[in-house]
Parts: sequence; structure tokens; C-alpha cells
Amino acid sequence: MKFNRLLPGLALRAPRVPRVPRQPVSPNTVALEGPFEHTLLYTRGIRLHAAVAGDPKDPLVLLIHGTFGAWMDFQHVIAPLAEAGFHVAAVDMRGYGMSDKPPAQPGSDVLLALGDIDGVITALGHDTVHLVGHDTGGAMAWVYAAAYPHRVRSLTSISAAHPHDLRTHMLRRPWELMYMTVRVRVGLLPRGIIRASRRFIPTIWRRELTINTAPEFTSTPAFEEALDLRIRAARIDHALRGIVRNSRLLIPKLIELPDPSPKYTLDGPVHAPVLLLHPRQKVWERITRYSRRRAPNTQQRSIPGTKNVPHIEKPGAFVAALNSFLAGT
Repeated sequence: MKFNRLLPGLALRAPRVPRVPRQPVSPNTVALEGPFEHTLLYTRGIRLHAAVAGDPKDPLVLLIHGTFGAWMDFQHVIAPLAEAGFHVAAVDMRGYGMSDKPPAQPGSDVLLALGDIDGVITALGHDTVHLVGHDTGGAMAWVYAAAYPHRVRSLTSISAAHPHDLRTHMLRRPWELMYMTVRVRVGLLPRGIIRASRRFIPTIWRRELTINTAPEFTSTPAFEEALDLRIRAARIDHALRGIVRNSRLLIPKLIELPDPSPKYTLDGPVHAPVLLLHPRQKVWERITRYSRRRAPNTQQRSIPGTKNVPHIEKPGAFVAALNSFLAGT
């Protein structure tokens, strides 16, 4: 028998606990100190953060992170590349880290990303660039190299491919890229569901980094350091919506540039020298066939003991491979 039937008029309810507002997380949580300078680049009406080192008179190397990272994924390679004779910048893409996090704007996410890359190059005082992109950063680097060949001196693609080529392989052999397919689907979920998933960030981010690194790396302090920084970056206020938008850049449908001059296409060939840094896996060997058709001047390398994030797993070996490639360009 219910108590409120025995004692009419008495409503038994659990005591109401006042809701404690969530404390905002500052972008400065990833303002690491090191042999580089933090700078804000003003372009296209927003501010994009970059960690920069080297002489501005040297050739520019622009490092572009993927969906689950931010500028600090490259923290250990910035200074060595600068010492090798480059002006190096690791950028926080729109919505990430210490960059501005504006609400979604109407139009193509791809064109926004390309415009931001173009604006960063100009804001750093350069006309041309060596692009180095990982994951979605690599996808956009491919598209930028096709759309603006006059600005790209070389392209280094870290576990990435041109969106059209990756989407083609997904359609032909979907079972090989189930993880990427899930990522893309999650990026299309309603915003309310995405916001509610904030509490799962540590679990999701740990799983993602574990999948994409070599087994021997996952038990090291370097793995925990990289994971902690990525989680801190993901928890920055309003960063999650930028992360979701960025995940859609993996295999977006490409549109024509609005009256480009000279006229190039987002889905065209890449004439610059290309370095593919992929693990020795069958799936990447198959995707590489598309990349070689798109960019005939292509080299492929794997860094032993690494998987999909060699710049985090073995930054020294990554710098050596990149320097060797850039010396030949």
C-alpha cells in the first residue's frame, strides 16, 4: 500500500538537490610552454591560434591536426623542424584549442576550412607552404593542394586521403573502414545528443587514441600525456561543436569553388610532391592507389613502431622522415 493513501495530503518526494553549474573550461588549459611562441592570427573575421617557431624568412611548414587533436599533437616536432630551417606553425583549426569558436555558419564547412588555411598562410607572411595534415587535417590539405596548387610546395598526408578517394573506398569496401563510418554518422547526430555525450569524452578519446597507436605505445607515459591534453582540449567551452563539425570533413561532398581565379577544382589532381605517412596495413595500401592516381609525384613511408599518429608516437622519427622528404622538394 502506498504511503500517500495512508496519509492523504502528504507527498513524499526526494529532496531537491540544487544544480551546480558546470565550471567553464578556459582555452588556456592547452597553452603549453615550450620552444615556440603562441600567436593569434586574424583572418576571415576570426582569430586562429598557432604555436610558431623558426625564422619567418624560411619556408613555411603548416601542421594541421585531426578531429580528436589540436595544435599540441605536434608540440614535440615544432622546434626540431624549425632547427632544420623552416618557419613552423601548428594551428588550432576553427573551433579548437585557443582559436575562436563561432557558431555554425551557413555554407560549406569545406570552404570555411580551406579559407582558414589560406588565411593562416597569408597571416604568417607567406605566399607558399609545405602542408602537413593528419586525419581530417590531411583531408583538407589534399583539397587545398588541389584547389590552390600555386600556393602548395609539398603535401604530407598522415593517415589521410583526399575526401573523394576515401569515400570511394568506403563505398567499395565498407567493412574495412567501419570505424571511420561510425565517426561520420556520429557527426550527423542532433546537437542535443552530442552535448549530452560530454561525460563520455574520456572514454571515447582513450578508445580512439588506443585504436590509432601501436600497442607498445599505449602503456607509456607519453600516451597518457597525449591523451590528457586531448581530453583537456575537448572539454574547452564550445569546443565539442567544433569537433563535431570537423569530423564531417573526413568524406564531405565537394562543391565547386565560387568563381576561383585561376580556376581549379576541389576534386582535381595534386601536382605538388606528396609524402604518404601510413602504417603498413592492407587498407592503406588500397587507399594509396587512389592517392597515387591523384598525385603522380608521390612517396610512401611508414615509421616502424607507429600506427596512425607517428608525430605523437615517435616525434623524432617523424621529424627525420619529414626532413628527408622536404629536402628533396
